[in-house]
Amino acid sequence: MVFAVLAYLLKANVVLALFAAAYYGLLRRLTFFTLNRAYLAGALLFAAAYPALPVPALLPAAPVMPFSQAPVLPTGPTNVVSPAPVPGFAWPAAGLAVYGLGTGVLLLRLLGQVLSLWLMRRRSRPALALGQPVRVLPGGGGPFSFGRTVYLSAASLADAAELPAVLHHEQAHVRQYHTLDVLLAQLATALAWPNPAAWLLRRALLDNLEYLADRAALRTGLDHRAYQYGLLRQQAGGVPAPALAFFSSLSLKNRIIMLNQPASTLRQLGRYALAASLVGTLTLRYAGTWAATPPAPAGSSVPATSLVYIDGVPATKMMIKALDSQQITHVKGLMGIQARIFASGVNNVEAFYTKAGEQTRAARALTTRIDEIEALVPLIEATALPAAARSYVAQHYPDYRLALAYQINPAAKQAAVYQVILAKDKRPGNFLLFDKAGNFTQVIPGP
Repeated sequence: MVFAVLAYLLKANVVLALFAAAYYGLLRRLTFFTLNRAYLAGALLFAAAYPALPVPALLPAAPVMPFSQAPVLPTGPTNVVSPAPVPGFAWPAAGLAVYGLGTGVLLLRLLGQVLSLWLMRRRSRPALALGQPVRVLPGGGGPFSFGRTVYLSAASLADAAELPAVLHHEQAHVRQYHTLDVLLAQLATALAWPNPAAWLLRRALLDNLEYLADRAALRTGLDHRAYQYGLLRQQAGGVPAPALAFFSSLSLKNRIIMLNQPASTLRQLGRYALAASLVGTLTLRYAGTWAATPPAPAGSSVPATSLVYIDGVPATKMMIKALDSQQITHVKGLMGIQARIFASGVNNVEAFYTKAGEQTRAARALTTRIDEIEALVPLIEATALPAAARSYVAQHYPDYRLALAYQINPAAKQAAVYQVILAKDKRPGNFLLFDKAGNFTQVIPGP
């Protein structure tokens, strides 16, 4: 289960980085604020859902055999349990614990911010500003809105010159339901807090909401120049809540820049198509790479032609070593042509199952694929091999013993019909392929 969560987080954070790069590289300075709002909110939602989507099926790894199907998690026919890994410090679990701790802290902070808003509402009083209902807070501070309510300080309510601009701006936030976007951004940064892309997307989303509100306010007939001077005179609200009250110097600078930005042309709409195609292509490519060949880290003993899985999730030998041996229920493997049926260029596959994850969706999918592979390449007795094949092994590999033999399903329509696995000193050696008559056709290097 730990590795399934880590895989989810890795995929989601990579997708967030792709969306952030496309936005800051192509869309940030466009004045299509409504489209940018949809893009930014959609990026956060898609990143959360993407790891659970069957995206790898859209980009399967290229198989070696024409009869191979899109690679799913395989196993060997002997179902032999491998030696238990050496217990060690569970780095994946520790990393996930730290990740969860950071998320918990930020979620508690968000809860505290919402609570502070509730307390502020309790000490505010209802009033009318230019005929519109608002709630007034004592003292100074900047205006803000949350949900369907506009909050003004007593000082803002008394400033007749600035009140129309302030009120129109905050009413735009209310009418366009901007609080939903703000809460989404806060949740996204809590769930992906180590990822700088999450914070960049949050900043972009909040800025874009201000651009939308500024444009809506100016459409009411306010003077363009006077509105900008009014922004510079606004005091930052001291509200520790996701209430669109954070008018930092950076935000004000960006707002004034965008107020003077020439309107984007229709031709520039093509940037959205370009951003979508770039993110989509890279996402699918990343999904296909993840599904086919997870890389082994430096220092790992995993050969380049080996794949390792834990409860249906791609893993590495380092992750295997971090597992608690008491939690492993069984280990299965594929070698030789069976592994190549699974994925191109792969000679060895190991699938580990744990008590916590063997009944997950990925593990059940693995079971289905196991049945398919075993039906395609069933185990046979060595004596069932043609005499020519047994003679070839004895003549060319006198120091090896014939460990296992498989018969490839004739429905595969391949020249090779038999696979022989040789062994020496209790270790698997090369895999030999023979045709129906027992004539040698190919050798596949062992793991």
